[in-house]
Amino acid sequence: MDTFAEPYTRAGDDISLSAVRDHVRALEARHKANGVNLSGRIIHVSHYLPLICSLTPSPTRDGVLSPPPTPPHAAFDVPPSPTEDLPASPTGTSPAPHSPRWKLSPRYGHSAMTSGIRSLSETHEQLIVGWTGDVLSPALAPDGASSPDGDVNPSTGERVPAPRDRIPSARISLADKAALEVDLSHYIDKNDINSSTDDHENAKPITYLPVWMDDKVAHGHYDGYCKQTLWPLFHYLLWQDVATEHASADANYEYYEQANQAFAARLASVLQPGDLVWVHDYHLLLVPRMLRNALHSGAVNGFGGENGAGDVVIGLFMHTPFPSSEVFRCLPRRKEILDGMLGANLVCFQTYSYTRHFTSTCVRVCGYETTSRTIQPPSAGASRSGTISRGASLTRGVGGKGKGVLGAEKYVGIDVQGHVATVTHCPVGVDAERVAKDTLRQGIEPKLEALRALYQDKKVIVRLDKLDVVKGVLQKLRAFEKLLHDYSKWRRKVVLTQVTSPALTDSPKLERQVSELVAHINGEYGSLDFIPVHHYHQTLRKDEFYALLSAADLGVITPLRDGMNTTSMEFVIAQERTKRSPLVLSEFMGISQHMSEALQVNPWDLGDVAAAMNMGLLMSPQEKAARHAALHKVVTTHTSHTWAAVLVKMLLSQINGQNTARQTPYIPRDKLKDVYQKARKRLFLFDYDGTLTPIVRTPSMALPSVDALNALTKLSSDPNNIVYIVSGRDQAFLEEHLGHLPRLGMSAEHGGFIRSPDSAEWKDFTVNLDMGWMEEVAEIFRYYTERTTGSHIEMKKSSITWHYRSTDPEWGQFQCRQCQDLLENNLVPKRSIEVLVGKKNLEVRPIAVNKGEIVKRILYQNPDAEFIFCAGDDKTDEDMFRALLLFPPSSTGKVTMEPPLSITLIDNTKEYGDEELAVSPDGVFTTAVGHSSKRTLASWHVTTPEEVVEHMLYLVGEVPQGEELKGYL
Repeated sequence: MDTFAEPYTRAGDDISLSAVRDHVRALEARHKANGVNLSGRIIHVSHYLPLICSLTPSPTRDGVLSPPPTPPHAAFDVPPSPTEDLPASPTGTSPAPHSPRWKLSPRYGHSAMTSGIRSLSETHEQLIVGWTGDVLSPALAPDGASSPDGDVNPSTGERVPAPRDRIPSARISLADKAALEVDLSHYIDKNDINSSTDDHENAKPITYLPVWMDDKVAHGHYDGYCKQTLWPLFHYLLWQDVATEHASADANYEYYEQANQAFAARLASVLQPGDLVWVHDYHLLLVPRMLRNALHSGAVNGFGGENGAGDVVIGLFMHTPFPSSEVFRCLPRRKEILDGMLGANLVCFQTYSYTRHFTSTCVRVCGYETTSRTIQPPSAGASRSGTISRGASLTRGVGGKGKGVLGAEKYVGIDVQGHVATVTHCPVGVDAERVAKDTLRQGIEPKLEALRALYQDKKVIVRLDKLDVVKGVLQKLRAFEKLLHDYSKWRRKVVLTQVTSPALTDSPKLERQVSELVAHINGEYGSLDFIPVHHYHQTLRKDEFYALLSAADLGVITPLRDGMNTTSMEFVIAQERTKRSPLVLSEFMGISQHMSEALQVNPWDLGDVAAAMNMGLLMSPQEKAARHAALHKVVTTHTSHTWAAVLVKMLLSQINGQNTARQTPYIPRDKLKDVYQKARKRLFLFDYDGTLTPIVRTPSMALPSVDALNALTKLSSDPNNIVYIVSGRDQAFLEEHLGHLPRLGMSAEHGGFIRSPDSAEWKDFTVNLDMGWMEEVAEIFRYYTERTTGSHIEMKKSSITWHYRSTDPEWGQFQCRQCQDLLENNLVPKRSIEVLVGKKNLEVRPIAVNKGEIVKRILYQNPDAEFIFCAGDDKTDEDMFRALLLFPPSSTGKVTMEPPLSITLIDNTKEYGDEELAVSPDGVFTTAVGHSSKRTLASWHVTTPEEVVEHMLYLVGEVPQGEELKGYL
């Protein structure tokens, strides 16, 4: 079962940065020793490049003479966002040997992510793929300052240029775009290198790769779907709660899809085997699947086709919260978004609770199943495929005490047609060293003294928020009012300094409500010489920001919902050299579990928040120091640098677990047809559910399509073809839907019965077996059916199956695992039976009866077959693939086959000898339906049942008549 007390950080991650990097180096060395291809590159895909791009004037542009360039501002004339890194000094950019056409300067925003990426330059070469942002005109300063009517973008903390400051994307020529690539290749920012590194020359390069998009697509993507649909949803707000009267959850999705495709195409253009890819945040949730599609289709040089797509590992990190399944399922495009995310090998969130929400959503909304994965660290003599075991645990941690940082690790994964996307969490931090240096800036001390003089003999509570509905500004003000009402001793003795920076979109209603509430509190509890609430609706300069944090007697950060919040960490660091004041945090922040020594509150409970404020103001110096010391240790240990290194470690760990060094290639159509046409006799073996027809919620509705029936008819009508359906279905179902094809052979109940082509007689393989175990199994299944609403039992002649597809997904899977444990531990040791976990079902059958035995029988009876095609999608079909592993590695000669059990079991009165097979290794096409990373014994793969049918029609010169085929991943 899930544990709801999962720690925010895990064993092995709370060690020093150098130890994590040592672990990364050890993983890379051992992977290389095992023959795994690693390029040493990490590619980051984020919405923006961390640079502002300004196009310098050319002699003419659109036939109009350009004005002379505006002299650039000095680097510190315009203050940066208060929470971001200092800009590079004027000497940060090395002079290029050519005359640059573009002015490049640091973009402020996402400081934690940017700092973490830069820190990886000590160990890896890196590429950053991102949108250029709006290209600015020469009239703008290189630091992004714009016309007075520009707005502040709260996501980046920078001034958004007014429309007249932007250059439309249509006016940027191909020559200008090419020039930007050249100028980016010459750009060097000292901030790209870890500030703690003494030898900057040894740092590996960072390459910036721009993504170009039409303005309509770019803004429809970001300002439209991202900010009006996804961002509210991830913060537990439905779009009608925050959008205009024209709110639509599906508006702008086409732009979101087009923008993601542009990013995936740009990424694919630079991808090399052995790269590690990290996709960042909710702007690009479709990119993992799109990239994997490109890899599988062969659209990327060196990937796809017979090469597979296993040399690239894709990670996705979500910087925002992830809501519960009941909220997320409101999204119209929910399946597209989830499938896009599950294209990654590793999906990582801020906290364990977000991983639970995501896992539950995948199970409940998409019907996917979870699986736990125990991944052993690679060793020099280990197999490439690693060691992976299934179990009931859904938690992640380090297995075994005393195993150290290289111990076995458990992950929860989402199984999508055989591709397992691992789900885990890793906390983000701030660049603690940089923030500590920022608190020592020369301009801070005078402002700090001014604040002390202004608030002399008063306790100061500090709150800094965006004026956004999820930040809970109204609730905080009401809680402060309750503090003054319930704890009258603080009247005229405490001041609330509330700073609200402008949000992305104006909210006049919220702004009016805040102003009215501030006026009400000041009118009720203030006087001519005292104002309890000081409200500043502005963006602070960095000096003012840190001075305010340093002067506070209490920090209050209580959003209604938030993921990563850097202000709380910066507060702790700023307080290190001043008062070491306590901190009140909302329990609905992702960071709250990380900072357990803070006073955590429910922001909706005004009395609780007021009581926490009172407790913080009355706290003794000893308790303040103790709490601060614990918080400071957390903030300075789990930094953005550690976060980035742990992400690399986890992604490298997936190489072993995902068997990415050997993935199943896509079946080559032309080679398939060439061998088919040359063969004098051919053998076709098809599973039914999930192979010829898609898996459906109601098994009786899984009917063969017109194309599937056409393919089977064409193939079976050829006298040189032997065609069999080898299914888990019973005889009655197969007879009803496929019995009208006279030359089609059929095997029912996973090999329990067989009907040869041109025959109406079914042969029973269980007649000589002891089937007394079925009633014992049925009794156990009835026990779980009574306790699992929606489940039912399917009794067959040779097996018994418990189905739970119509149950609550998580409860059904839990009950399945409990039932499986009971059967395997109590009944299997006593009986010659085996337990199979299928797709939303649990089946028990005799050991001697399986699809592999039937395949051996068919092959033994047709030894002159020169072409064999076998397709299946689940574990029962692996028995067929195993039976067709006829040739040793690198073998080119003929093989002989002993009489299988399925031959001797029916008639043991005759003597059977070995048969020499006519087929060669190139003539066997075992094909798994599902993802290329699916663990299978098959040699090839297709992604959907429709593709199986399409390939069969291709062999007989037909084309599908149904809807356009769409690959799953």
